[in-house]
Amino acid sequence: MNTERHLYFEVQGDRLLGTLNVPDAAGDAPVGLILLHGWAGYRAGAHQMFVKLAREAARRGIPCLRFDFRGRGDSEGDMNAASLSTMIQDAREAARVLCAETGVQRVALVGDCSGSEVAIGACRDIPGCDRLILWSAPIVAGDRQTAQQAKKRYIIRQYLGKLFRRETWAKLVGGKLQLGMIRRALVGGGRGKGEEGSASDKDIDWYKCFTRFQGRVLFIFGAQDPTTDPAVAHYRDLSDDAQREFELHLVEGANHAFYSVAWEREVIHTTLNWLTGSGETGGGGD
Repeated sequence: MNTERHLYFEVQGDRLLGTLNVPDAAGDAPVGLILLHGWAGYRAGAHQMFVKLAREAARRGIPCLRFDFRGRGDSEGDMNAASLSTMIQDAREAARVLCAETGVQRVALVGDCSGSEVAIGACRDIPGCDRLILWSAPIVAGDRQTAQQAKKRYIIRQYLGKLFRRETWAKLVGGKLQLGMIRRALVGGGRGKGEEGSASDKDIDWYKCFTRFQGRVLFIFGAQDPTTDPAVAHYRDLSDDAQREFELHLVEGANHAFYSVAWEREVIHTTLNWLTGSGETGGGGD
């Protein structure tokens, strides 16, 4: 029987909450998984995808730790002090905890959106880390403007479409429209506060982190995500620089967060099948 339990670990004086899924024979597991949520998320992941991935991984004999970064979810820490640098520190400690709790010797990192940046930044400093699975990875070590502009145009089109809906005007008349949030989305192009990076993030050599990683990397993108095309082109070139095979899976019709049951199943099973070299399909979910 697999077990699922909460645990706490500490990073620079703050307690972080994680959820550990452990199969019966975790010590014999070929690899353990660390799940890294996005900038504004928490350990459950978007629409519970990390919960479903962790349970399915444990069913296949792979232990899995998902946790809240400092200042997020149920973890301690100042939300406004969080940065990619602090998230990378948290990820490194989470990997140490996973190995200590389960006895696994190899670690793979699964990152969702900004969690992918964290995975790239942390991987070389985690002993036994030889696999990255990056969902909707933002561009690092390159020009993000093209992807940001594509995302901003997509958001503007979405809001323009809502202008012609009766419920939008009903909310406006009723004072229920969150105008501040809309303004921030249109001006910021969907980026959250602090997502541009802190001063300490500028010291991260993203190119070196990515190109000198010795393991394999799988990219998973939604084919309808407006940032996919520039990100795929960028990471294809960067993988050439790293002399590493560029491994890509596109989820047809999917958006940035894979908002459908079919899309999320495809992402979860592609992730685990690639990790284990298995052709197993189906199952998953709560």
